[in-house]
Amino acid sequence: MEVSRYSRWNPATGAWTYYDAPEPLPNLNDDLPTPELVPASRIGVPSIEAGRAIPSGATRVGEGEYAQGMIAPVETSRLVTRIGPLGQIQFDIQWKSILVGAVLGYALWYATGKPRR
Repeated sequence: MEVSRYSRWNPATGAWTYYDAPEPLPNLNDDLPTPELVPASRIGVPSIEAGRAIPSGATRVGEGEYAQGMIAPVETSRLVTRIGPLGQIQFDIQWKSILVGAVLGYALWYATGKPRR
C-alpha cells in the first residue's frame, strides 16, 4: 500500500516531524487544491502558517533534519497567535521603556543643570 509523507517543523526540537497518511499523493502532474491562507498583513502569510493540512488518519513516524514529502503548517496549539499575549507584552515593554527613559532624563537634568533657587 502506498502512503504519503508529510513534514511539520517542530520549533521545540528544531527538527522536522514526519507523518505518513494512508492515502497516496496525486501524481506530480496533477494540480493540488490551493490551500486557503489568511494573510497576516499586506506582505502575506507567515511561513509557519503556510502548508497543507495533514490528513486525520496520518500517524507520526519519526523526525529528521530535512523535510520530506508535503510541508504542513507548524502546530499552532502551543504557539502564541498573532494577536495573542506577545502584542500586549510588547506594548507593556514600550511604555516601561518610555517611563524609564523619562526618569533617567529627569535625573540627568537634575544632576547636571537644574536651576538653583
